[in-house]
Amino acid sequence: MTSLETGLIVVSSVLLAVAVTVFVLYFRNKKGIEKLAQKTDAFLNNGEKIGISTQDNSLAQLQNSIADLENRLILERDNTVSQSKRNADFIADVSHQLKTPLAGLKLYCEMQQGSDSNGYAEKQLQLVVKMESLVKSLLRLERLRSDAYTMDFAEHKAENIIGELVGEFRHLFPHKTFTVSGEAALRCDKQWLGEAIGNIIKNAGEHTPLQGKIAIKIEQTDASTSITVEDNGGGIPNDELQKIFGRFYRTSNAAADSAGIGMSISKAIVEKHHGTIFAENAEEGLKVTICLPRYDGGLKI
Repeated sequence: MTSLETGLIVVSSVLLAVAVTVFVLYFRNKKGIEKLAQKTDAFLNNGEKIGISTQDNSLAQLQNSIADLENRLILERDNTVSQSKRNADFIADVSHQLKTPLAGLKLYCEMQQGSDSNGYAEKQLQLVVKMESLVKSLLRLERLRSDAYTMDFAEHKAENIIGELVGEFRHLFPHKTFTVSGEAALRCDKQWLGEAIGNIIKNAGEHTPLQGKIAIKIEQTDASTSITVEDNGGGIPNDELQKIFGRFYRTSNAAADSAGIGMSISKAIVEKHHGTIFAENAEEGLKVTICLPRYDGGLKI
């Protein structure tokens, strides 16, 4: 065997060893990355932390970075929950302190109604009642945001929930036309979701002319269910579309007695259903859309 042939054999052996080593490292890294991906999914779905690796390689560095990110997310979530609870407790304390003087004012106004020839007592009573309603709505909103309420999720037909609401609003707005189209089965808390949709329908009824039209449309896909409420009230300025779900925000064409809480409550309820809500101007008025994810059978929310 010549020296050239020997050299070629040696080079081939080295190349084969390198190839085998690269393949083994690739296979190990591939399995490691797949395992990291599975652990990351477990954290996102079930909250199972990935843990710190004590090994000294690039894959371990990646795992430790992911673990650090998980810890940061958990800390941020805990801080958010804690802040929401503090806000809810503060609102609850303020509301409790307001209830007693408001009840007293209401009583005095009612006592003066019969002897007040100027009608001031009646106007004062209306303001007190409005303030009581505002305090209650604000307290509900903050409790929703801080998870103080337990949602009772079950499967319901969207058309049945909306049908009951429309039946009530036809009495409140007798000269307006309500139409409902589409059907869908969704997993929700019937009472709370009904309140969210009802606030939107009521808002549409208040912002349409005497012979106004409110159309509610239900659509379902493999991934989601959408409920849209569209009116012919002329819509709102485009720069207000992103603000109408803010607490205490009143649009430029809002009714005089509007407190700006109803749409905020609707947004909070929809978010507790893991959904989204948004508004846009349509051809003749405002269109508000609720989009809820679909859940199979026994999946708990």
